[in-house]
Amino acid sequence: MKLANLRSLILLSILAPAMLHAEIRSAGRHEHGSTMLGIAVEGQSLVIELDGPAANFTGFERKPANEAEKQELARVLNVLRDGAALFALPPEAQCRLQSTAVSPPDYGDDGHADLEAFWEFRCGSPVALTWVEARIFTAFPGTARLTTSVVTAGGQKSVVLTSGTSRVLMPQ
Repeated sequence: MKLANLRSLILLSILAPAMLHAEIRSAGRHEHGSTMLGIAVEGQSLVIELDGPAANFTGFERKPANEAEKQELARVLNVLRDGAALFALPPEAQCRLQSTAVSPPDYGDDGHADLEAFWEFRCGSPVALTWVEARIFTAFPGTARLTTSVVTAGGQKSVVLTSGTSRVLMPQ
C-alpha cells in the first residue's frame, strides 16, 4: 500500500469519529465538557486532532460580546497553537512539533460553536512513543473528558481521558 493511501486511511480513522460527533451535534446533542481527541502514528509522524465545544475552552459559544471575551478567545487560540506544551511525550521518542493548525470557532445560528486544532509531530524514535499525555485539562478546566481514538501500526483503541487519567498508552 502506498504511503499516501496509508496516511489517508489513518487520517480517515481519526476523522470518522469527529465527523460522527459533528453529526450527533447537528442532531441536537452538544455536550459541554466533552472533547474529541484523535491520535495517529504513521512512521515518524504523530498526528493529534482535537474537536470540542468552544465553551470548553473559552467559557462561551457565541461571538465575543466585549473586549474581555475577544481577549480570552485570542488567548485560547494562542494556547492551542502550542502543541508541544499541550501534550507530553516520552523524551526518548525524540518528538518535535512540525506544524499546527487551529480553527477559530464558526459561530452558527444554532448557538453552538466548536474549536478545532491539529498538530503534527516528527519523532526520531517512534518505537519509543509508548504514551501520550494530554495537558488539556490544566490549560482548559472547562474540559472534563477527552474521548480519545488512537491508531498506530500496533492497533487501535478508544479511551476516555480525564484530569485524573490524562495519559493514553499507545497500542504496541
